[in-house]
Amino acid sequence: MSLARAFRGSALGTAKTLPQGHSNAHVRLFGLPRSATPADITRLLAKHNVQGVSKVALDYYRFDPTGRAFLTLASAHDLPRVLAALREVKLFSHTLRPATTPVPVAPPARARGAKGRGEAAERALVAGSGSQGGITDVGRAVLLAGLPGRISPDSVRVYLRQYRLLGGEAEVVKLERRGKSSLTTRVLVRLATPSEAHRLVRDVHMTKYEPEIWEDKYTIRAHVIH
Repeated sequence: MSLARAFRGSALGTAKTLPQGHSNAHVRLFGLPRSATPADITRLLAKHNVQGVSKVALDYYRFDPTGRAFLTLASAHDLPRVLAALREVKLFSHTLRPATTPVPVAPPARARGAKGRGEAAERALVAGSGSQGGITDVGRAVLLAGLPGRISPDSVRVYLRQYRLLGGEAEVVKLERRGKSSLTTRVLVRLATPSEAHRLVRDVHMTKYEPEIWEDKYTIRAHVIH
């Protein structure tokens, strides 16, 4: 028997049918195209009249989209109906698979505020995984990958001097490399506005980093963290 069918008997008894540790106010959505944004998903829900969803957050791994998202429900009573409705939905020919889930982990306290983000970077707490990549500045945060492994945050600030950053030295955070032998690194940059974040991505994605010095050695890949 499907989980949604099991819920139909009594809305008051929903907690008893959930897997242990799962939330009756959240749904994890699988099968999304990796290019999907929260706005795409919100429009899709409206198109198919899926009501009761108050928030959409993408699920990331090391700031790369996973093709999954977390939906926060306005009420626990909406869970069986939302689960059933989402099983009939497709996005860009992708068949979606809804499931119950534990409550998504919120960004750590050290990731809030410029000082906190700087401390988090020093402690390697900015991992970029989970709901919203574990950060709060979604929409105006940009991941730059493919930069020289030994580049410093100050060098990145100089490189981005024509763009308006959010403010403060902690708004450029160099992330941990995948391995000590990696020749490239990734940097998280917080811009002043979402439009400035999108401008940065349009300008630098798939371009060469300082080709007059490095020729074609480093290709930048950039995307907005939604």
